[in-house]
Amino acid sequence: MSEPQDTKKRPLNLAEYYLLTCLDHHGKLLTQSHTVRVGLAGAILTDLARRECLYVTQELVMVNSTADVDLEEPLAAVLQIMTDAPENQDAEHWINRFSRPALMDAIIEALQVRGDIAVMTKRFFGLVPRTRYVPEESYGRMDMYVRLRATLLGRDTALDASTWPLVQLLYSTDVLTRLFPGLQNKTVKERLEAFHMEAAQEEPAIAESLQAVENAMAESLTATRGQATGMRG
Repeated sequence: MSEPQDTKKRPLNLAEYYLLTCLDHHGKLLTQSHTVRVGLAGAILTDLARRECLYVTQELVMVNSTADVDLEEPLAAVLQIMTDAPENQDAEHWINRFSRPALMDAIIEALQVRGDIAVMTKRFFGLVPRTRYVPEESYGRMDMYVRLRATLLGRDTALDASTWPLVQLLYSTDVLTRLFPGLQNKTVKERLEAFHMEAAQEEPAIAESLQAVENAMAESLTATRGQATGMRG
């Protein structure tokens, strides 16, 4: 199936950044696939809220019917599902609804079309097929890595609309310290607290959205694993 040309030209969205960041250079996920799918669902909700398509609070997620935004897939499909729902639901409901393989598959397909990853399937010992999503050395991936590192080390203190939510999503799903193993949890927590304080003043709607999504992801992961999720503070 042919993809529209703007798939290759548009900037990466938050879910695409998140998935690229969850891959090592061999194409293996840095954590369990379900955890990544929960993170992707959280990234989609956060991105839709950031684009003012959703109002996300601790109690409910509501569609902004007045929003006039040109969305790419799968964001457009997700928003349509939420719009068609008979009643409003909380963030945890939607995290559970969208943390399924279909959403991750759609994001992988978009990244493959863009040339950001190469999908490879190999058989180990001739029996078990394993799929790897090998990231290409694209500008988008390298740029985000540099921005993440600068943000976490305190060299870039600006409240970035992409980097700050991505750091929070990676932290919430226990990927951040695997991506930057030399980082201290205390340092990361201090940086996130500083961003939250600034965001509460400058971007209160996004700050509340991200907090609601973070809490919903924690509940979803706890319910699935039946144990602590690694969420902190």
